[in-house]
Amino acid sequence: MRPTIGITAGDPAGIGLEVVLKSISTTLPLARWVLFADRFVFERNCVLFAAGMKHKSIGSTSEVTDEPVLFVREVGGDTSDIGFGNCSRDSGERALAYLKTAGEEALSGSIQAVVTAPVSKEAIGGGFHGQTDFLAEMAGCQQFGMAFFAPTFKVVLATIHLSLRDALGLISTDHYVRLIRFVDSELRRFKFLNQRIAVAAINPHAGEGGIFGREDIDVLAPAVKQCASEGIAVSGPHPADSLYFRAHAGEFDVVIAPYHDQGLIPVKLIAHGQAVNVTLGLPYVRTSPDHGTAFSIAGKGQADPAGMTAAMECAVDLVNRLK
Repeated sequence: MRPTIGITAGDPAGIGLEVVLKSISTTLPLARWVLFADRFVFERNCVLFAAGMKHKSIGSTSEVTDEPVLFVREVGGDTSDIGFGNCSRDSGERALAYLKTAGEEALSGSIQAVVTAPVSKEAIGGGFHGQTDFLAEMAGCQQFGMAFFAPTFKVVLATIHLSLRDALGLISTDHYVRLIRFVDSELRRFKFLNQRIAVAAINPHAGEGGIFGREDIDVLAPAVKQCASEGIAVSGPHPADSLYFRAHAGEFDVVIAPYHDQGLIPVKLIAHGQAVNVTLGLPYVRTSPDHGTAFSIAGKGQADPAGMTAAMECAVDLVNRLK
């Protein structure tokens, strides 16, 4: 039987539902897809981007069948006053409602995965740091991680949405030991075997023997040594300016990046529209495209669905790997 996978509509003022509907035409046979949205925003986007799409409204995921249709799990609320491209508290509230409902369904076991369309942290407000953190908190995860799966390599972030100053302040040998063990464990859980993990350095040239800082020597290197002694295939810290190309060329399978932009800039340059955001540590699969709400082009039919298609296909693959 095909897996049952939820998709959130994302911010109703953004491109989320447009790219979902465009992707469904090719991904429908892969899973039983359940869209979490409200009636107005779904119908508005259908008229524009998917006229004639076969769909069925449901009040509960227990109503999902093997019919070749998109199931729409309606999440109450009124989005009729939310226009395309307008970042607002109202649009943020609806996006959060879709996300929360999907997360609850995943935790109950009604769906095996959640694919999240982009939301706006500004619109949601209230200290919201991102969908990764929100879903992990809902699930009560002791440890979780943000990863990006590109066609040629994977990146895991040691720190996520923090200022660079704050991110570097969190890095310690113990943190990296726990992270490397966690990454190795999650890769094995998804049956990615014999994965070569490379730790990216913090400083230029990995500190150049201490000339450009000792963090790589005194903090990261001991963590790598400890984990390697436990049988984990990990090496580093490697100078970051060449490491990502080496991974892309096939020398490594996974790179652990110390902070957000060091890891995501090369991923988005090398695999823009193909890299998939994967949350590690959740009791279910969660994926997302590697782009944002794109308010500036919302409603214009210009959004490229490649990233969402990749996220949906990746979710199916990861669910199947857990069988």
